[in-house]
Amino acid sequence: MADDRTYTMQVNLNVLKHLGISLYSNIPTVLAEAVANAWDADAEHVRIRTDSGRTIIIEDDGDGMTVGDANEKYLCVGYARRERGETRTGRHGRPVMGRKGIGKLSLFSIASTVTVHSVKGGESHGFEMRVKDIESALHGETSTYHPAKVEAAGDLKAGTRITLTDIKPRTFYPKSLRKRLARRFSVIGNGHKFEVTLDGTAITAEDRDYHKKLQYVWLFGGNGHSEFSGAMSRTFRLDPEVRIDGTTARIGGWIGTVEKPGQLKDGASGDNLNRIAIMVRGKMAQEDMLGSFEEGGAYSKYVVGEVWADFLDSDDMPDIATTGRQLIVEDDPRYEALREKIRRDVRTVRSRWSELRNEEGAKVALEIPGIREWFDGLSPGHRNPAKKIFGRINALALDGDDVKRQLFVSGILAFENLKFKDMLDRLDDIDVGNLDVLADLFSQIDDLEADAYYQITKNRLGVIRKFGDLRDQNAKEKIIQKHLFDHLWLLDPSWERAPASEATESGMKKALDGVIEGLTDEERRARLDIQYRTAGSKHVIIELKRPEARTNITGLFSQLNKYKDAATKVLRGLGSEEPVEIVCVLGRPPKDWETLEGRRVANDVLGAIWARIVFYDQLIEGAQKAYGAYVEKNREITKLATLIGRISEADRSAIGPS
Repeated sequence: MADDRTYTMQVNLNVLKHLGISLYSNIPTVLAEAVANAWDADAEHVRIRTDSGRTIIIEDDGDGMTVGDANEKYLCVGYARRERGETRTGRHGRPVMGRKGIGKLSLFSIASTVTVHSVKGGESHGFEMRVKDIESALHGETSTYHPAKVEAAGDLKAGTRITLTDIKPRTFYPKSLRKRLARRFSVIGNGHKFEVTLDGTAITAEDRDYHKKLQYVWLFGGNGHSEFSGAMSRTFRLDPEVRIDGTTARIGGWIGTVEKPGQLKDGASGDNLNRIAIMVRGKMAQEDMLGSFEEGGAYSKYVVGEVWADFLDSDDMPDIATTGRQLIVEDDPRYEALREKIRRDVRTVRSRWSELRNEEGAKVALEIPGIREWFDGLSPGHRNPAKKIFGRINALALDGDDVKRQLFVSGILAFENLKFKDMLDRLDDIDVGNLDVLADLFSQIDDLEADAYYQITKNRLGVIRKFGDLRDQNAKEKIIQKHLFDHLWLLDPSWERAPASEATESGMKKALDGVIEGLTDEERRARLDIQYRTAGSKHVIIELKRPEARTNITGLFSQLNKYKDAATKVLRGLGSEEPVEIVCVLGRPPKDWETLEGRRVANDVLGAIWARIVFYDQLIEGAQKAYGAYVEKNREITKLATLIGRISEADRSAIGPS
């Protein structure tokens, strides 16, 4: 049996809401749709006025609309002019931006009331639309809504004026709006006969507020980049051709890098400029392509750019934009080809950018006295790696010149160590801008201590010479005594002055004073002084005899053993079992020291109580030999240390801005 019922498709109000009323999320995006409509209407001037966010007026001097145009085109949701052959504007021959015919609905995303006035061919009219009226009409059985007529605007002589009232509550920043509108178009300006003003002031390319922040720029091709002429000293070229399934398309635009990542954070507008936007027919089609590359490392945080890719919106190809026209369908072959091309270009930029930053870092570093001399002394094969480490340091966002100078110093020391180990390729592991990785590399270089040790050695050799001079004079026993006790390393290079706890110091002093009180007059006359020190986990007692005093092993053992017993008793009282070593410094050998056998027995006897003898001559000559050999062996470190000293003392102004 035949079924004579007809089929009917209905459009629900929810669909309309999703298509426009709730589709857009911010004022700049919505106003960009109105500006795009003015472009398509062949307007040469678009004036946007705001009233503290309570009212927004967008007025253009374009073709305007008759009542018929308003009904057939503007009020027809989904009117696709390009499918009707209207691919270019009539007067200026502009490529049309609009395609889906739903952009006008975006106005309801920010305003509850939209009033439209227009003039064309001497016909002036106006109508008003309210969200609540649209919702009421579409809740009924009919899917038709009739906007209310309003009186024509007598002061409007040509074009269209759209007034948005009952603005939905939100924070409104006109200064931010200027920037964000400027960033959504690449055709605003005299070059395209398309002026857009906001509250009486023209929006320009400079309002994008990133051109002046760019340190380096790579241009796709060589035309259409007047905003960079004269402003950028370093511009480079990228291939503008994109290959898609055997065909070739051309793109424009640029990729730029800034000096510091923080320059891409726009606090006023809330925008993150660290992106590569896609512009199609002069209007932003996708805010960011960079995020899809998964570009590793800190380098990507320095990048900003615009890719002008009109081929993505070819009139004879399917629409590539999503419903809201804020994103691109990413699995479309055209977009995939573009994304792969830009991915390669970003890697090219990264490589060249690293070289440029290294050169810039070297330039900054070489202005510091001492670094130039060090750099000039490198072999040609080592200079590029040196520039690399300077570049990485220079890329860091640092507070103050002192910090940068110290990192340059640390970088030189690290470089010398890596050069010594033939590991300069490790510099490639340092991620640009990653201070933690850089610091980790420096902290792992044990040989950096060599320079500090050289400085210690240099000072100690001076002390040794002074000590020798004092010994030769023989009269200044108290000065000899002070030098020895203040510079314990004269007895052992591994010993440094490290005070014990107050309780240990006090207990040791009382115990040793008690032993001294029991000495014979002869023993007391032979003594110059006694001191207690700690060295690491060892307790050291130093008995200093007068240079001319003569003793014997038996008497010396008895005396030193008393010190040992007294010290051990004090430590045990404090709950410590740490060892006690006794050093007796003599000017003359003991009486029973003349024979080899006598020395062996003496060493065995004293060794049993962890005691040993050191002679003045032996002490001085041994120290001179040990430290002198070190300095002789490390002439290169000596030279490096001199340069480091000059760098550290450099005038801060030599570094320039950080």
